[in-house]
Amino acid sequence: MASDIEEVREIVSRSGNSFHCKVIQYLKANKWNTLVSPYYNDNLSGKPREIDLIAEKLFKIPDPYGQHPGDVNVRLFIECKYIPQKTVFWFHDKDQEKTLKLVEKATPCRLDNIYTKDHHYLSNPRVAKLFADEKSKAADNETFYKALTQGLNSMIYYRDKKSVATSPPKYDCTKFILNYPIIVCNAFDNLYAVNIDNDNDPVGIEGNFQLEVNYAFTDQKGSNLNEFFLIDIVDFQLLDSYFESIKKDADLAGSYLGRS
Repeated sequence: MASDIEEVREIVSRSGNSFHCKVIQYLKANKWNTLVSPYYNDNLSGKPREIDLIAEKLFKIPDPYGQHPGDVNVRLFIECKYIPQKTVFWFHDKDQEKTLKLVEKATPCRLDNIYTKDHHYLSNPRVAKLFADEKSKAADNETFYKALTQGLNSMIYYRDKKSVATSPPKYDCTKFILNYPIIVCNAFDNLYAVNIDNDNDPVGIEGNFQLEVNYAFTDQKGSNLNEFFLIDIVDFQLLDSYFESIKKDADLAGSYLGRS
């Protein structure tokens, strides 16, 4: 019996689900509604695919008169990754023009308003553009390659749909949905940064960052599209800081909606 338990423990440790469950527990403790391992249909292959988590939370739109004009629904498409191997990211200047267009398209923010610069996508001028890990040679085997494709494909599938992680209240007051693809790592101990524009030695990555992706895909109508995305890569130990920035995004969106 003892040997059986050890074998079962080995299955648990190899699965990666322990970290997955740790992220779920964190989200529920912070009052996020979660949908665990939902399947969606891959438009290109026609096969079912899986995302680790979809999490949603409503943020009230501020109102100076104490009314409730509605909510902003923040929806996160989360891949949970335990990173045992050394992984290097190459950093360069963020494409500011495309980032501004992304913020304008994906939020109620207007580019002619100075407060739009407070969106967290615009907070850091540097972004990861390339990556590689020490074990895999083919791109489709890389941990982060699989994570970004799963996250983006699921977001593309669900982004125009209403609440998916929870049943909406009897009177649905959602005025806007903010969609974010995220990769949550158990730690950044094995993540390193190099710069595309110089030959400096790699350095350990210590803070949350973004990966810039120009992503070609087939939509549900069969059209071939290419879109620009930013994927947040977050250290589990820095989730509190990340969610503070997401709340600010929701409040920023709410401030625009409250004035419209």
